[in-house]
Amino acid sequence: MIRRCRISPVRIREDRLQARLTELGHVGRTTEGGVTRLSYHHEHAEAARLTAGWMREAGADVGVDRWGNLFGLVPGIGNALPPVAAGSHLDTVPNGGIFDGGLGVVAAVEAAAALHEAGVVLHHPLLLLAFAEEEGVSFGLGCLGSRGVAGRLVTLDSLADRGGRPASDWIRDFDPGVPRREMPTPMAAYLELHIEQGPMLERQGAPLAAVDAIVGIARMAFTFRGEPNHAGTTPMNARRDALWGAAELVGSVRDIARGTEGRAVGTVGQCTVTPGAANVIPGRAEVTVELRSADGRLLDALSAEIRSAASVCAGRYGLEVEHRPWWTEPPVPLSVRVRDTVVDAARDLGWPLITMSSWAGHDAKILAGVAPTGMIFVPSMRGISHSPLEKTAWEDAARGAQLLCRALERLDAWDGG
Repeated sequence: MIRRCRISPVRIREDRLQARLTELGHVGRTTEGGVTRLSYHHEHAEAARLTAGWMREAGADVGVDRWGNLFGLVPGIGNALPPVAAGSHLDTVPNGGIFDGGLGVVAAVEAAAALHEAGVVLHHPLLLLAFAEEEGVSFGLGCLGSRGVAGRLVTLDSLADRGGRPASDWIRDFDPGVPRREMPTPMAAYLELHIEQGPMLERQGAPLAAVDAIVGIARMAFTFRGEPNHAGTTPMNARRDALWGAAELVGSVRDIARGTEGRAVGTVGQCTVTPGAANVIPGRAEVTVELRSADGRLLDALSAEIRSAASVCAGRYGLEVEHRPWWTEPPVPLSVRVRDTVVDAARDLGWPLITMSSWAGHDAKILAGVAPTGMIFVPSMRGISHSPLEKTAWEDAARGAQLLCRALERLDAWDGG
């Protein structure tokens, strides 16, 4: 059953959103103008401490859970109900931008502050989330914090940084000056505001998007083996150059992905050549291939096509090739109910909105397994992210925060979530 959701007078403050996101962006600032805020390091603790103060000002009781996630809980009228949640992550890639993750955290806090100042108390408690280790930089596993919340990370024993220090040690020593406590679960719904990190909204002139799915990812490695030999004395028709096979596979990945007409993307992000000397024909070449698509069947078909192409490339030059699956996550559809709620909220505010898939992974992809989950996208200028050049217009950021606030009110209108 749905309770009627009247049009709310609650308005977020763009000036405060901008000031707080700018202040957060100075935590871990680099000389190149970017941000390096690695999970559980002192910059992360400082960012969590700063955010916790804003959460308290919005009427939230704050805590840090066993995975290092910061959260704030604003009481509702019906405190026995599961909370409606919103947020994103505080960590960054090395020398990243201030909007990736940070916007979603600050916007959730701003929505809570706007509701608090307007004297609006939601029926459900409101859970504000600032996840740890979404980027996966520290231990090679993305969305560590949200995986913990979702029950998809039973132990930290197998995770360590590049220096061999266990993740459990890092989390144990993580101290933002916030009490340790368990995060309230389950959630009635989770909604995440994020920059698109791609160019589609800007190209279409659309100010907002409701996300319907988060793409699946398939990663694999191919090792081509030939014969190392002298680069000067070996005739071209007598060579078994491992890099020739790898290079041809790179072109095949490009052509196969482009042939999907936008339904998939393919990337060769790493290539290692052995022995790696200018005057030696490569005897071994290893390349990694990553494929992304919102269509799981297409992702499987493309993976098979890439494996077949690798065999053809190897055979053409008398090489051997070995295929090693690396990591696969299927596409995750997001909640239709939450998406429709976002659409209705945009209609309340008189703003146009499109529906699209997310081509990047997010904490929302993990939370979708345990709660009705949705995402809101705002444009990224020139489609740039994970870079000091990452930029979203403040007007767009504020519009996204206002839509988040209104959508939270509409989600709260559902009895029992």
